Amino acid sequence: MTNPKQAFGDKKPPLAYIPLSAQLAELEALYDGMLKYDPHNWREIQVEAMTYVEAAMRHLQLWKVGEELTRDTLVKNLGAVKACCSILIDAAAHGTLIDNRPKSQVEADLLHQGEEWVERLKAVHRERLRQRQQAELKATIVLDELSEETVLDLFGNPPEPVTPAGVEIPVVEGVTHLDGYPIDQSSPPLWLHGQGR
Repeated sequence: MTNPKQAFGDKKPPLAYIPLSAQLAELEALYDGMLKYDPHNWREIQVEAMTYVEAAMRHLQLWKVGEELTRDTLVKNLGAVKACCSILIDAAAHGTLIDNRPKSQVEADLLHQGEEWVERLKAVHRERLRQRQQAELKATIVLDELSEETVLDLFGNPPEPVTPAGVEIPVVEGVTHLDGYPIDQSSPPLWLHGQGR
């Protein structure tokens, strides 16, 4: 059996869905404003929309670049953004909002149309990536199929030794010429210095 109070309450706006942390951050900013000015002053006198739009944008930009708190009263910048939005909503509800927004249906449409070029550019770059990966795969397959002889022809065979195998190396005045490079025979072999065998 359903509780009649629950059935009745389910028809009401569920205020508990607003996170308490967000409510408190907003309340902190509103309380800061109440101490500076009169509570709910925007209901008593008319306020311009752009005053609070610009204030909200400043607080949001500060938060975006890393400043969590305002520098004067250490109120959360995001709480100040919410407070500005609340004042705009409440002033409009009470008929005290001076709507001085620079309205432009053209700009609104441009912003919505931006979704089209975002998707188009993403598609272009996806295709470029696919083509690049395909080209790299083809190059890998071609290299794998090349014979050792073809690879040597492409990158050059190792040089032939100057002195062919089996040819006696001449000794001239204590200097042996090995593959075109002289070796001084007057010096002890490298292995005597511990550098050879």
